[in-house]
Amino acid sequence: MSTITDAIERLIKSSDGTFSSRIGVVEKDCIIDGTKTVAHFFYIKLDGSGNVRKDDFLNFVTDRIVDYSLPEKEKNEARDHMLRTGSMAKCMELQRKAEALFTDLEKTGELGEIMLYILSMEILRLPQLISKMSLKTSGRLHYQGADAIHFNYNQTTQMLEIYWGESKMEKTITSALKNCFTSISPILTTTISDDSPQSRDIQLVIANLPDNIDNKELEDFLVEYLDLNSDKSNKMDFRAVCFVGFDSKEYPKNPKEKIDSDLFSELQSRIKGWKKSIKTQIRNHTSLDKFDINIFLMPFDSVDDMRRDFLKKLKK
Repeated sequence: MSTITDAIERLIKSSDGTFSSRIGVVEKDCIIDGTKTVAHFFYIKLDGSGNVRKDDFLNFVTDRIVDYSLPEKEKNEARDHMLRTGSMAKCMELQRKAEALFTDLEKTGELGEIMLYILSMEILRLPQLISKMSLKTSGRLHYQGADAIHFNYNQTTQMLEIYWGESKMEKTITSALKNCFTSISPILTTTISDDSPQSRDIQLVIANLPDNIDNKELEDFLVEYLDLNSDKSNKMDFRAVCFVGFDSKEYPKNPKEKIDSDLFSELQSRIKGWKKSIKTQIRNHTSLDKFDINIFLMPFDSVDDMRRDFLKKLKK
């Protein structure tokens, strides 16, 4: 079993410190009372002059588009080519290919989706089971089903934990939470079958495992659980991981208005209300409070501006 856990560990991508220089933790591992949901609250840090490190934050995000959007096999082949030839050419090809997959539509949700990926890797250490971005045939198309699928193998229970991902970035936290849980609820609460909400995604995962996992032993291991005709499919544990972004007035408009600790304290004072909103929206869906859900929340000065700036970074 150690070879399986080692193979899973190799799929996890971390930032080696660049995450914490740009993204601050307000509070982490907050259990939402009366549910099995755990909330994690983040923000964009201020520099020494009190400027929001928005540009650095977006650089950090866009530097990870290859990790997020392309299959493991392509990335491994480019890495092997570089080690064999000393040339970065294949790596640069991957960068261009990844950039072309992103939309140029202003209302894109792709910033939230890549943040969901980054936080799932950094905070929960959950590898991606399929790169759905790589299945797009056009930058203007959006894939169907869950925004992401991550996974973990629990050696104690011998369950394959499938984390269905959902991301929403909207002006208000109430609207973002409402739409997030409305989207994820049927995926978690519906019994899986050939025509259930999860079925098409599971079929996509199985069909693309060789590209996305690039490890034959781990692929065979996962198929045993993912194949609905296998008895082990009854040991899939459906969970959720979500990212919610929303507007916040706490960020300073000008330099020297606040220091980072001021912003941290103001955001910390809002957490009680945000936790209450999470609980309210979960309780609006039958049985959703019984499911393991990790939710990342991140306020922005303006989600619309952040989307536009993200697109500009990509299309430079």
